[in-house]
Amino acid sequence: MNNNLFNNYNPNIITNNYVEEYLRNNIGKKIIVYVSFSDSIEWRDSIFKGILEMVGKDYIVVNDNQKKAIIWCVYIDYVTIE
Repeated sequence: MNNNLFNNYNPNIITNNYVEEYLRNNIGKKIIVYVSFSDSIEWRDSIFKGILEMVGKDYIVVNDNQKKAIIWCVYIDYVTIE
């Protein structure tokens, strides 16, 4: 059987593209981002609330009217959109 069809298949790329597209469709909405920084004692579990301003390939920007936070997607546990 020819296995060349599956050599370039990466389910993470499909999932990441779907999440990125979904977040892009919600720019300008209020969101709550739950993150975990496993290597940090001080910032282990954090919550960011604000307006979703920008979505990149591996980060998002959240503005809470006082400051902007750039959050790397690798640290995001989940996001709720209001």
